[in-house]
Amino acid sequence: MVNFSNFRSLDPETADLAHELIDNADRQRSAFMSFMSLWMGFNGWMESVTGADHDAAMITAIAENRRATDAYEELMQDDDFQRRVMAFSQLWPVLNVRDVRQKLGRDAFWAEDRDELFDRCRLEGVRMQPVGWTNGDVPTWPQLLRTIYCVRCNLFHGAKSPQHGRDRDLVRRSDRILRMFIERSRCFEWTD
Repeated sequence: MVNFSNFRSLDPETADLAHELIDNADRQRSAFMSFMSLWMGFNGWMESVTGADHDAAMITAIAENRRATDAYEELMQDDDFQRRVMAFSQLWPVLNVRDVRQKLGRDAFWAEDRDELFDRCRLEGVRMQPVGWTNGDVPTWPQLLRTIYCVRCNLFHGAKSPQHGRDRDLVRRSDRILRMFIERSRCFEWTD
């Protein structure tokens, strides 16, 4: 399903837009705005190379792609990248905020402390990422990508605040790790 050459054969203005969004991320003062711009450029690349018409299919295709997995595993050999991924994983799991609101109510985040909230979320079957991950495990590429996507969804749907320390850490770490993956893997230049 994935054809990396698709991105290189896009209308030049369309491909330039994805690159500009990535470059624009560097100029943002806020990690929140940086991550939004970065994600939009990455999302454009994913749509192009997967041909998928919705986010879930794009994420699945890239998460299960051997070349992307190999690039991630190679990057995990770099101490700085690995340290960042492991620090990010210490904030996991990441709740799907829409699901929390639907199953536990809009005030769930303020009504309980974090441990109580997570216990209730598990009992109510609230979706969270990553699936199948245990604290202390080394995250796989699919787990990392899907968790970053969960942070993106929560942010884009208004459920992340720069005033909340955990939110700030999740967004900042997602931004930095995704940026490092794009830059160091040079995925926008991949061809088949």
